Amino acid sequence: MKRFPILMTFVAAMSMMFSCGPSKHIMHLEMRYPSRSGIELAGKTVSVIYLQGKDSISTSFAEAMADGFAYAVENEYGTGDGSVGIYRLEAERGGMYSSRDTLFNLLMDTGSDVVFLLDTVKLESMEIEGATRVAATTSPDSSYVSMARMPFTIRIYGFDAMNKEGKVYAFGGSSVARPDVYSDGKCPSSLLMVKAYSTLADEAWNAGNEIADSFRSQWKNEQYSVVYYNSQDWYDALEKALRYDWKGAMDIWFGLLETNDMMKRACAEYNIALSCYMLGDLNLAGQWLDRSDQDNRLPNISESLRKRIDARKSVF
Repeated sequence: MKRFPILMTFVAAMSMMFSCGPSKHIMHLEMRYPSRSGIELAGKTVSVIYLQGKDSISTSFAEAMADGFAYAVENEYGTGDGSVGIYRLEAERGGMYSSRDTLFNLLMDTGSDVVFLLDTVKLESMEIEGATRVAATTSPDSSYVSMARMPFTIRIYGFDAMNKEGKVYAFGGSSVARPDVYSDGKCPSSLLMVKAYSTLADEAWNAGNEIADSFRSQWKNEQYSVVYYNSQDWYDALEKALRYDWKGAMDIWFGLLETNDMMKRACAEYNIALSCYMLGDLNLAGQWLDRSDQDNRLPNISESLRKRIDARKSVF
């Protein structure tokens, strides 16, 4: 959940409370949802494994791609540099690397919640275009630039230990590495080719970083209602909710359950359900919402929250 500035000050919020019945405040929040790939990585440990084949160039390409992929995941989920483990696995002829058993065993070996396996990268022939003079240069040795071109194909398999279906996710695609090669304009093509291969790792790292885009969280703007009454305890709880202190707000709402007013109790129970939802405990959120409905069902807002609880259970 991303935090937004509180547009209405607490004093202004209090000024809107006139009736002795419940009122509601609308919070505008940006909520996290799983990535386009369908795999949710938030709060999970991740490992990336690449295959080592007989071709050293392909293996080096895969290694750099795995590093770029891991960096993007660490940056997206704020887990810190080196938090995504990178491993190398020697490729075996006839190995079933897309099978559930293989990925499950790798998951156990790494001790991660989610494992990604980069299959052997298929590299095509390298081609180099003619040299073009650089507009501004500081060295005669780099006064010309040639663009190399090398198509490649990659397959990635993912397995999430928390996926109830035990599903293997398969992703693949083709792209073209285009490293720039600088020279004095007189280098033979064979030397340009050597230079192109020496800078291929940067292209592979960028490719891994781009592939990770499919595993970044999606964010949606949503509105949520917090219910309150015209009294200090309800004001205090609302203020904490507006500051995203859901645990603090929930502690106050717990104290407001001690009442014979069924509407007030239902409102406190609804707010507790909302807090549980925001804190990620969907089952507990549903239980508190059930209690709220039993005491005094709140039209519209109860139904809206229940739909969101059910929808979130289906994607997480």
